[in-house]
Parts: sequence; C-alpha cells; structure tokens
Amino acid sequence: AGSLRNGPQSAGAFPGPACYGNGNRQPTNTDANVTLGRLGTSLAGGKVQLDASLARQAVEEGVGKPFGLSAEAASDAILRVANANMSDAVRLISISRGYDPRDFALVAFGGAGALHGVDVARELAIPAVIVPPNPGVTSALGCLLVDMQHDFSENCMVEGTEAEPADIEARFARIEREALDRLTHEGVATSDIVLQRSIDMMYRGQWRSLAVSVPSPITSIEALVADFHREHQREYNFRRDDAPVSFFRVNVKAIGVVPKAELAVHEPTGVTPDPVSRRTVWFDNAPHDTPVYSRDDLPCGFSFRGPAIVGQVDSTVVVPPGSLAEVDKYLNIIIRVKG
Repeated sequence: AGSLRNGPQSAGAFPGPACYGNGNRQPTNTDANVTLGRLGTSLAGGKVQLDASLARQAVEEGVGKPFGLSAEAASDAILRVANANMSDAVRLISISRGYDPRDFALVAFGGAGALHGVDVARELAIPAVIVPPNPGVTSALGCLLVDMQHDFSENCMVEGTEAEPADIEARFARIEREALDRLTHEGVATSDIVLQRSIDMMYRGQWRSLAVSVPSPITSIEALVADFHREHQREYNFRRDDAPVSFFRVNVKAIGVVPKAELAVHEPTGVTPDPVSRRTVWFDNAPHDTPVYSRDDLPCGFSFRGPAIVGQVDSTVVVPPGSLAEVDKYLNIIIRVKG
C-alpha cells in the first residue's frame, strides 16, 4: 500500500547490500547505516571495502525519491522501521510473557547487534546495553560454554481437585530415573546433574497450558495450584482463583553442567585512548562530528560519552549522543541508555 517495509527478504551475502558493488540496487539496512556514517567503509580489518556512493544511490532511489526524503532522512526512516521490528521481537519474550524490560539489560551481539542495540533499548525503556568483547562470535562462544540439556515429559491429565501428591511424585520419579540414566550414559558425573521440575497446568477449558516450577518432593496440591494462579497473573495479567485447575503434563529438564572457561579479568589502566579517526555521523536527522575508536585500544575502566563509534573486526558499536559508555573488567562495553 505504499508504506515503507523492512524485510523479511534479505540481500544475503551475495549480491549483498548495494554498497558491496555486486549489482544489487535495492537499499538495505547496511546501506542506510553506511549513508548515515554509522558503519565505516572499511570492515573486517580492511578486507571488506564498501562503496558509500552506491549505498547512497540505492537509498535515494529506493526510498528517498518515492517518499520525498533526503538520503539521510530516508536512511533514518529505514533504520527506524528495522529497530521497530527488532523491538517487537524483544516484546514477544518480555512484555508478552509478563516481564518488564526496564528490569533487564540488553545484550547486543552478532555482527549488526551493536549497530542497533541502543536504539532498540531506548524504544523499550531498557536502561543498559552490554556489548561483549567479540559480538560477532558470541553465539559460537555460547555453544562452547552451554550446558548439556535434555527435556523429559509425561502426560498427566488430571483435575487439581483429584490429584494426589504421591501419584504426581511417582510420575516425576519415573522420568527422573530416565533423565539420570541418559546423562550418566553421556559421561556426566552425578554431582554435575541438575534436575528441574515443572507441571503444565491450565484453567479448565483452556487450550493453552502454563508451565509452573514445582518443588521436590511434592507435599501439597493446594500449594501447586496457588503457584499456578500467581504465574498466570504474571504471564497474562489476570487470574481466576475460583476456577478449577487442570494438570496437563509433568516435565523434567535434565541439565549436565559442563566446565566453564574462565573469562580473563582486567584491571583499570588509567589510559585514555585517542580516537583513530573522526567522521560525520547522523543521529535523529542531525549531523555530528563523531570520534571513531578502535575496540582493541579501549582498556578496562575507560568511559566516554556519545556520539561515538567503536570499530572492530567482527562488529561496529554505535553510542548515540548523550549515552554513557564504560569498559568493564571483562572488556564488555556497558552503555547507559539516555532516554
């Protein structure tokens, strides 16, 4: 209907964004970031060179002219829609599940996460953004550190008023034995096994159940039902204490704790690094003379205010005007979000 859309299709790695110079003429988020100066034209340690003129041309032709906007305003519009899409995704796992984003920090990882992290956090009123030392490979690091996990379950269709603690406990015992056998077979020591119990429960007549953590051993069905009411209030913002509650399924999450690599801890040096360059970067439709730092130069304890850009081999960190950034002892960049 003539509105500005962003995705879900992608330019992919080839031909990639227009600024790659491989023939694509449709504007992408990357082209918008290049046009606004947020993303430099020399990436991956100089191995990837971007053409800013092609990025600007694609933005002007694809968005600027149809909407009557300058290249900078069109790029800003592209990123606003992209950030809104990302914010909606965060809402699905926070507000929609009864969690207040203001109680959390946003971890920005992936090659482009730190380009958009502060804007997404600001839209959701998240007070801080954490950028790991190597955002582009944080997922790979997670794969190396993640614990082993198996999920076991058994159907348990019974009304809460008819449920017996001994019967529920027997069901858990059966699947916990299976869980222990599985992890032991995989070489996990008994002392490194953690079993987490939950029961899927619902109000009678509902089609969607809600998993509620339960203790071991179970001694009171009434206590389980009370926990369900509280969880239902948190998740959906309403509860029906007078409604019958049905049990649907018992679940055991079996976790095999694996050894974790110790992350290096750094001490403040008191060094204030100089920017490696400066360039004009656009924020909120206004140009800003902005310092560009190298991530490798930023020591523990160094703090700086936006606007600033931090470049590194696997990502680019954008610190908008007014936001305060500080490097912690693990060399994460902690950005306190303004507004």
